Amino acid sequence: MDAYLASRELAEASHFYLNINFEILNGCKFKCRGCHVEKNAQQPISTDEFNGLSKLLQNFEQSLYRPFIAFVGPTDFLSADNFVSTFESPEIIKLFHHFKRVSLQTTYLDISKAELAAKILKEHYSEIELEINIVVDPARIMDASYLSILEKNKMKFMELLERDEVRTFGIMNVYNYDQTKIPDLLRDYDFMHQRVEHLFETTIDYNFSMGRNKDLSNEEFLDLTFRIRDLFNSSIVSDDKAEYLRFSFGKLTDSLIERQYNYRNGKLYYSPLLYERFVTFKDEFEVPVTQHTAREIEEYEMKVQLEQYEVASSMDECESCTFLGSCVDRGILFLMNTYKTKKCLVAKKALFAVNSMGALPINNHE
Repeated sequence: MDAYLASRELAEASHFYLNINFEILNGCKFKCRGCHVEKNAQQPISTDEFNGLSKLLQNFEQSLYRPFIAFVGPTDFLSADNFVSTFESPEIIKLFHHFKRVSLQTTYLDISKAELAAKILKEHYSEIELEINIVVDPARIMDASYLSILEKNKMKFMELLERDEVRTFGIMNVYNYDQTKIPDLLRDYDFMHQRVEHLFETTIDYNFSMGRNKDLSNEEFLDLTFRIRDLFNSSIVSDDKAEYLRFSFGKLTDSLIERQYNYRNGKLYYSPLLYERFVTFKDEFEVPVTQHTAREIEEYEMKVQLEQYEVASSMDECESCTFLGSCVDRGILFLMNTYKTKKCLVAKKALFAVNSMGALPINNHE
């Protein structure tokens, strides 16, 4: 568990953690199921934007915030067309050095650019922690050849990096798993994890990429969200896995001191924590930033929190729920309001279990 720095440090934090998801990479040859990324719609960070971001980060650092993770995407960094130009940019190098860690994602299906990518990361980012997340297709977890390719290519890239510690997490896109050949297996979280746990450090992170879909209907959002909710509520998860899940689910103190935002094409967006961070570029998620100060962001956060408490009484279960405060901190009621639902989005049985450090399922908690 010590390898998972977030939970370990958050437990003893005397400051806030700040993560920013930078949507700046373009180009991807793959068509992963459940992926709604606009592959060539990211604009480079302009000089004015760079100056604004630098000012914002400096102000955060002066306001008891610690920049923690710079997530960089949204495409596979090993196949992105602009990875080299982006990561060799002096402005980007300076910007990312505000953070403790840089996080990238890849399918590991094509490592033809791996040598150059490793060279750039070694030359310019050796002083920053590195995290490389593996995008795994849930429909292929029974394909031994596919998993072997991921493992082999991961090992090759790690050899090129020549770094002692590289964080590795597994990502699965959320989509209608009933359309796969193994729908029943994909309802068993522990089984899924056993199939792929050799590829990464902790548990499976579910990526709600559908939030990027501008045409996503309320019904589609609810269907996919409830699938993951029900999966966690009905799965058996061992105590050791519960330790990792506790952070992703929102351990009741963690959500109070961690903040994350999405940055794309000159705008900053609010990012609710729905098991993992929810990325969408709907207008109502845009954070108004004019002075590039932490105070502006805090005022927006306070506004969002108050609005959620105001609507809690109109929701089916929220007002009297033990987890209301945690859900407000994570923006869950904001999502419920946005997608017009009064039904709970959260796997409450699982949340109760992981916060109590017990194994799932918990059948007597409603």
